Amino acid sequence: MSHLPTRADIDDQHKWDLSAIFESVEEWESEWTAVHSRLEDLREYEGHITRDDETLLCALQLFEELLRRTQRLRLYAELKRNEDTENSAHQERLHKSNRLDQEVTKATDMVRREIQAAGRETILQTVETAEELELYEQFLNDVLRMGEHARSPEVEDLLAEFADIIESPTRTYVSVTNNDIEPQPVETPEGEQIEVTRVNLGKQLRNRNRAFRRRAYQSVYEEHAAVKHTIATAYADKVKAQVALANARNYDSVREMAFNKPSYPETGLHIHLPVEVHDIATATIRDSLDPLHQYDERRTDILGLDELNAWDLTVPLADAPEPTVTYEDARDHILAAVEPLGESYRDRLEAFFTSERIDVYETQHKQNILAYGPWAYDTGGYILLNYQNDVRSMSILAHELGHAMHAEYVRAAQSPVYATVARPIEEVPSYVHELLLARHLLDVGDHALRQYARDRLLDVLQGIYGSTLRSLFTHETYRIVEDGEELTLDRIEERYTDLLSEFRGPMEIDAWAKRGWLVGSHARLPYHFYQYALGTAGALCTVERLLDGTLTPTDYHDFLRAGGTVRSVEAFETLGVDIRSREPFERVCSAVEEHVEKLGTAE
Repeated sequence: MSHLPTRADIDDQHKWDLSAIFESVEEWESEWTAVHSRLEDLREYEGHITRDDETLLCALQLFEELLRRTQRLRLYAELKRNEDTENSAHQERLHKSNRLDQEVTKATDMVRREIQAAGRETILQTVETAEELELYEQFLNDVLRMGEHARSPEVEDLLAEFADIIESPTRTYVSVTNNDIEPQPVETPEGEQIEVTRVNLGKQLRNRNRAFRRRAYQSVYEEHAAVKHTIATAYADKVKAQVALANARNYDSVREMAFNKPSYPETGLHIHLPVEVHDIATATIRDSLDPLHQYDERRTDILGLDELNAWDLTVPLADAPEPTVTYEDARDHILAAVEPLGESYRDRLEAFFTSERIDVYETQHKQNILAYGPWAYDTGGYILLNYQNDVRSMSILAHELGHAMHAEYVRAAQSPVYATVARPIEEVPSYVHELLLARHLLDVGDHALRQYARDRLLDVLQGIYGSTLRSLFTHETYRIVEDGEELTLDRIEERYTDLLSEFRGPMEIDAWAKRGWLVGSHARLPYHFYQYALGTAGALCTVERLLDGTLTPTDYHDFLRAGGTVRSVEAFETLGVDIRSREPFERVCSAVEEHVEKLGTAE
């Protein structure tokens, strides 16, 4: 049987080196103690933060320092935990980091309350009289804007105390899906026994042998179905906790709270996205399902199937064997692909590849997600990858590198308080990378690579439908609880099945397909799927304008540098995208239709 390697089996060049964050656990502990002590310095400002401009400035500088230092502590703890999710010391360190975050939240909330209590007129007058406070003017406006969602000191302290408890359902889901679900052996067409996991399932579902695809799919979903009651309970508890939190924060809904939550990494700034953007995006895409249905019908024809099943949705339609793409080959292709973004951009990206910040391969007990790329102001980004030596993995690597490069530009251009990225725009750079990579691969001499690049390009574009389906699933399940009803397993499955039938009409919606909701991003914050729809729309427009010359590399770099100084809607506008209109979403759907029409045609 093929077993996952241990971390010790992986060459050092393919593992991240976290010593650039902290050289040792002891150094992390020392910094944790120092930050905890520094909290007392901030608490001493309580009651007189807005007394004069000098006091306000010192308090804001300390506020900024604490958030920057806790970013670094959290990043290290999170990455170590994700190296080995069964390591109890790593888990405890992350819990300790979370507890410190709660204490920091209490102290920084105190700063916000005093600014809000002083009122807009007083604060802005103070800023006008002190030149050094001008840096914080936009931050102060954001604090004042969020005043209507602030509570009394007693309630704020209580909410901070409950922050860890609110996240308990998420920890339950992560624990169950990472530690209680054992990979099942599945026989390949060649007779080899392999373990199929949630991470490598995508690779197995690209196998040409349909019987094997079915075995692989069912092995994963059968194991998840065995714990579906636990997953449903954890999901329902998470929804109830978020609804209670939204009520406590004076929001009309969890969606409104999600569109005003802190940006990432947390610096004290908040997202400011109108909820109607979500309605426009989902309604437009829902009204434009024909290209997706045409794609499914074309897939059924090309594969010669009597019916389309869930395990048939990602098998390549290319007429060539799937090429092997080593990690080193992927690096070279990605560096070549980003040339339209300018030489300086390419050089920065090449430097990132050599900075030992990418953890490449899947190992035992490593976090079982395809990839993600967290970052902190002092360190930049790190990428957890589970690379599978294929075109899809190369594209996912390009995606995460888009996030990492965004972080590099923001850090270089902004002070810590503005070195943050609003969720609505954060997927634009990642999809820009994926679309540029597909464009590059379509021009290479390797026939197989060109074929699989076409498949991947269509996968990326039609992904806007999947993210919209998931976004609507989130919205409808949260609305059930917000309407005072109980979110049961039956209701969860009913909502998912209805949406799946609407979006994937040509597919057989059998018992296996209906289990699709079990394997999702339930550990993420609510309403995160919308950002992928916005990101795809923004990226397609950006790439098309870069290639026709109406957007320059410098324009794009400026977009990356803006960070928290520009609100989401305005940030999209700098790229020539109006996300308050239907046009950018209709453009993606029409692009899907264009590429579906090319399926099966000669090169």
